[in-house]
Amino acid sequence: MNDIDYGYDNDKKHLPVHVVICEEHWQEVDPESAEIVDKSARHVWISSRPLHWGCLHERCNLGARHRWGIETSMLVEKRQGYHYEHVFSYQWTAMKGFHLLMRLAHLLNAIAQYTRRVAKQVSTLGVNAFLSFVKETCAHPWLSSQWIQQLLATPVQLRLI
Repeated sequence: MNDIDYGYDNDKKHLPVHVVICEEHWQEVDPESAEIVDKSARHVWISSRPLHWGCLHERCNLGARHRWGIETSMLVEKRQGYHYEHVFSYQWTAMKGFHLLMRLAHLLNAIAQYTRRVAKQVSTLGVNAFLSFVKETCAHPWLSSQWIQQLLATPVQLRLI
């Protein structure tokens, strides 16, 4: 269904939204009884862009179903130590900036937790020196565009050991 009028902010503002519903039915073998059991699921997605038959597979199956990773990441930020629940500002730019900084902090923590090399660097340099190194690496153009173009032009060979 396209062009559903959605009112918000006490119905002062309106926005057209587009909705698709997917109902699935399949059969599985029950692990306890070894009998075939009918299963079903219903998924509903909202889009800001109009929907048509040609885009449904791409948007729903290839895009929306992968949002669970994003949702899981947000759940970690809300419930597992980041305390990302409050509206820290009523200004849109400030909220976007805080959100991007929160995502960056989560990324750096994930890298530090799950990468041995980074963990070794953090233990060697210390947290502040490591964060300064990451900041300097991201803030300065260490890689020249000519060098990157040269790398892209050369064929790559991967060898399994």
